[in-house]
Formats: sequence, C-alpha cells, structure tokens
Amino acid sequence: TVTEQVTGIDIVKAQIHILDGFAIGTPESGVPAQKDIRLNGHALQCRITTEDPEHNFIPDYGRITAYRGATGFGIRLDGGTAYSGAVITRFYDPLLEKVTAWAPTPAETIARMNRALREFRIRGVA
Repeated sequence: TVTEQVTGIDIVKAQIHILDGFAIGTPESGVPAQKDIRLNGHALQCRITTEDPEHNFIPDYGRITAYRGATGFGIRLDGGTAYSGAVITRFYDPLLEKVTAWAPTPAETIARMNRALREFRIRGVA
C-alpha cells in the first residue's frame, strides 16, 4: 500500500496483468520499466488491531459497538472487518484496518497520520 501511494502503481492489478502474460515495462502490464518509476511524496502506514498491549498484545474479541474511521485527503483505509456491530472472533487475524497517509513531505505525512489516528473511534471489543 505504501509503495502504491508513492508510485501510483496498482500492484495487485499489475500482478494480474503480468500473470496474463504482459511484460513489465509495457503499457498493458500497468508497471513501467524500473528506470521509469518515479517516487512522489512520502507514505506511512499504521495497522489498527484488536491486540491488547497491556496483556502481551493478545488479540481481544467481541462485538464492535461503535466505529468511526478516518477520512480526508491523503488518507487511505484498507480492511473492511471494522464496522459498528461487527463480531471479532479469536479465530481470525486481529487486523481491523490499515491506515495509510500520503503527503509531499515527511512532516506533512506524519501530521496527516496523527490526525487520522485521532479521528478513529472503536468501542466494544474487550
């Protein structure tokens, strides 16, 4: 996700095109040749989990009673298991969401991530 943010390349889509036989460096693959890849800005990713730091990071489970994710320019959420009413069981990965912040400079990226993390509200899993 971080690589996608700074290169603009959809990696999963590119993998599918390459699997279909299109070569890297061709327009059909979706991936430019290595020498043509340009980085744009900075990205940072944090993972929102149900792990409990007070108990050696053992995953918590239960029902999410309240959920509000982060939004805004330069913020990307990947996940889908976190929503009000979702039941988190102990039989699956405790990852709820991946939050990626992008901005032109490292300081702006950190500020965006800080804001995004402060916007999150998750209640009920314990």
